[in-house]
Amino acid sequence: MDEANKSYGEIEEILDDVEQRFKQIKKFDLLPHPPYDHHFLTYDRNFKNLVSGSTFHQRIENEWLSLENKLPSSILVRSYEKRIDLMRAVIVGPPDTPYAHGLYFFDILFPRNYPNCPPRIHYHSYDLDLNSYLDPKGKVFLSLLEYGNSVTNWYCGVQDKWNLQKSDILQVLTAIQTSVLSANLLNPGGGEGLRESNNLEWLKYKKALTLTCKGMLYMLREPPLNLQDFVEGYFRTRAHYILLNFRKQMDGSDVMLKLFLELYRAFEQNGTYCKHHLSGVLQEAHLPEEEKTNKKGFVKNVATILNDFLS
Repeated sequence: MDEANKSYGEIEEILDDVEQRFKQIKKFDLLPHPPYDHHFLTYDRNFKNLVSGSTFHQRIENEWLSLENKLPSSILVRSYEKRIDLMRAVIVGPPDTPYAHGLYFFDILFPRNYPNCPPRIHYHSYDLDLNSYLDPKGKVFLSLLEYGNSVTNWYCGVQDKWNLQKSDILQVLTAIQTSVLSANLLNPGGGEGLRESNNLEWLKYKKALTLTCKGMLYMLREPPLNLQDFVEGYFRTRAHYILLNFRKQMDGSDVMLKLFLELYRAFEQNGTYCKHHLSGVLQEAHLPEEEKTNKKGFVKNVATILNDFLS
C-alpha cells in the first residue's frame, strides 16, 4: 500500500469509529456524575431529597422511566446518579422550520420543592439571540415553566401552565420543541415564497435560519460535555441535509454565501465529504455579471468571496 492509501485508510478508520460511537448513543442515559460545565452544578441542593426512598427521589425515578420509554428520537436526555436533581437535554429542531437540523442544549434543575413548582431550565445560547422565547442569557420563556392556570398564546394557542399532578419534564421538552422552536413564531405558511418578497417575515425567517447555522459552528468547536460524541456524529450524518437545505434558502446575499462556506469547511473538518456541495457556487462564480444580480438587487460577489475562502 502506498503512502496516499495508507493515509486514506487511517481516515476511513477514524470515520468508522465516529459513526460507530454515534450509533450506540442512547436517547436516555444515566451517568454517574454531571459535567463541570452544567449551569446548575453549584446549586445549593437539599441532600435529603437525594436519598434513595425519599418522595423527591421516587418522583425523579418516575421521570427517568417516562423519558426512557417515551422520548422521541429527536430529543436526547442525560441524567446523573450522584445528582438526581440535574439533567441535560438536547433537542433537534423540527423539520420545515428555520430551526431544522439544529441542536439546542438545555440544562435542567429540579428544585428542592419539585414537583410543587416547575423545573428550572437554562438554554445554551452560545450568545445567539435566536428568537424571543430563547434569551441569549439562557432564560426560556414558556408558560409550562410557570405555575397557575392555562393561558392562551398567539404562537401556540392554549397552553397549560405547570400542574404538579399532570406536568413532567417530558412535557416541558416536547413543548419547547413544538412551540418555541416553531415556524409559526415567524410565518404561518413556512418559508416558501418568502425570499422573493424580501418582507419582514422573510427577514425574521432568515435571522432564525442563519443563527441556527452559526450555532452549529460554535457547538462543533465547543460541544457541551457528555455530548461530544453525539455532536460529532450527528453533524457527520446530517451535513448533507443541512447544506442542501441552506442552499435552497440562500437569497443571494454575501452574508448567506459566507455562512454556507463556513458550514462547508466545518463539516469537512468534522469528517464529512462535502466537496460536491461546493460545485454549485463554484459554477456560479463564472456566470456573466448580469446574472449575478438577483431580483432584489443583491450583487453576488461570488468570485471574490470564493477566492478569499479558497486562498
